[in-house]
Amino acid sequence: MATIKDIAKLLGISVSAVSMALNDSPEIGDKTKKRVREAAKQLNYVKNGTAIDLQRQKTNIVLFITDNPTRPYFTDSLQVVQNELMMKDIDLVIITANNKHIGTAERFISENRADAVICMSKFIPDDFVNMYANKNMPIFVLGRKSDLIANEFVVNVALDYERVGEDITEYLIQRGHRKIAFVRGSKTSVGTKYRYEGYLRSLKRFGLKVEKNLIFEANGSDYDQGYHTTGKIIEKIISKQIDAIFYATDDLAVGGLQKLLEKGISVPDDVSIVGYNNYPISKMVTPPITTVDLHQQKIMRRVAKALIGMMDGSKTKEDIVKRLQKDAIFHSEIIERGSVKNRE
Repeated sequence: MATIKDIAKLLGISVSAVSMALNDSPEIGDKTKKRVREAAKQLNYVKNGTAIDLQRQKTNIVLFITDNPTRPYFTDSLQVVQNELMMKDIDLVIITANNKHIGTAERFISENRADAVICMSKFIPDDFVNMYANKNMPIFVLGRKSDLIANEFVVNVALDYERVGEDITEYLIQRGHRKIAFVRGSKTSVGTKYRYEGYLRSLKRFGLKVEKNLIFEANGSDYDQGYHTTGKIIEKIISKQIDAIFYATDDLAVGGLQKLLEKGISVPDDVSIVGYNNYPISKMVTPPITTVDLHQQKIMRRVAKALIGMMDGSKTKEDIVKRLQKDAIFHSEIIERGSVKNRE
């Protein structure tokens, strides 16, 4: 592989002049820069980014770790984070960490291959995060238990997951629904788990019995699983055993709605349905689906700004945590549409 020395030898100029030319230094004339670039191309020279990073002790990279990069909640987060980082010329590397594979994410973290980390995956354990977060690589995590964070360079964004699932379940109960089914999504989805637990807490709080035959397991969180799983619910709706369905995601709800309509079941006259996450698809169907907005983009925009401030040293961790706790605490918002009937 060609080096800067090879280019310098070919052109008969100094190594430092080649280096400055490749880095577009104003101290080098345009003609020389052009000659250097042509020589670099001729020799198939590739800039050694690793060496540059070691020299400046920076990678100019932020790791973004997620359990599922295909889900809308992640792509929404990715968009706002990427926009903020691009304005600072910071690169973003996406790594998946789930129940099947966490090795790559843990290797990148343990080898300090980034200037900061945003970890949206619960599969990276608290003790691992506490072990490797440091001054040169702060790690931002979301919604973890604050008493388990034991490293000053771990920033925990406080999200009130205790309310997840309770909000929409209580909404249905307050509108006269008493036979509420729950359709669970992917078994590896942390969001599904929290929503299910919130659903159970709300039923208990209102003195409603938890009916195990009203809880349905989907093998995923997408449209097809919603459609397929709802097929198992039809008879219970017809026999009046169910008056509402809480789908763990909007994608499941949209698939379920299609199945219900195909079977001649009216939404919301025969059964009310709700989803979660306020994905765009939830308002494009007929009837549009009542759902919950987690304000994910707002939260992640503030996380990105805070991360940049910590990376460039313009903000202390104390300032960052204070701002995040004030402005980015999870607040869900119920988006009422046409899929719920008031049965009171």
